[in-house]
Amino acid sequence: MSSTTITITKFNRTNYVQWATEMALHLEQKEVYGIIKGHDDKLGEPAANATATEKAVFNDWMNSHCDARSSILLGMEQRIQAEYMVVDDAKTLWENLASANQSKLKLNIFGIREDLWSIKLQGCGDIDNYTSRIDRKVKDYNLCAGPSTTDTDATYIDSAKTIAKISEREHIFYLRCGIPRNDEWKVFLELMIDKNATMTATPDEIVTKLIAKEAAIKRENWARSRSCALCKEGWQKW
Repeated sequence: MSSTTITITKFNRTNYVQWATEMALHLEQKEVYGIIKGHDDKLGEPAANATATEKAVFNDWMNSHCDARSSILLGMEQRIQAEYMVVDDAKTLWENLASANQSKLKLNIFGIREDLWSIKLQGCGDIDNYTSRIDRKVKDYNLCAGPSTTDTDATYIDSAKTIAKISEREHIFYLRCGIPRNDEWKVFLELMIDKNATMTATPDEIVTKLIAKEAAIKRENWARSRSCALCKEGWQKW
């Protein structure tokens, strides 16, 4: 687990996107994010004759659930906590917050798309920072977007018709569009634009390719500068 502490801005009803992103990262750090996303199945209380192992598994799940719920509640301003304290289930609490803020979030979609368009490698310093900024914005967008098609709540279904989550293809598009069109990246971009090169790729695979290309560029630049230095040294000796 990372030792870096995630700073949480208290939820005040006007900052849901920022708060939900920070809280999601915080819950990931605490290794309880799966609780609110439904990845970790809710466990029923074990029977009286359950084994010690079954009881231990249940206790571990309860501790994680309580950790997730308390983290979310503590991330709110006190005047809002009372409204949500009545929700005992961490996953339901998270979903209720998303549902209550869905209409406000639609306005933020346009700003996030503009931010994605504006992210350029030149302004980020390196590929790692560049791809991380895009990934964070994609997560912000998806927090604002409609839920998966498995959701049945009428409010969610209406929202999903309005806002769709960013697809992997679109995510890859944003990863490509901020790369400079110079000689160093030209051939790489041509390969990325080729549908056969990205048809089955995932964003993570494209990031891996970007990192490898950046490393190759650095090696080539170092070899070129080394060669020039040796040539200059040779001329000086001659």
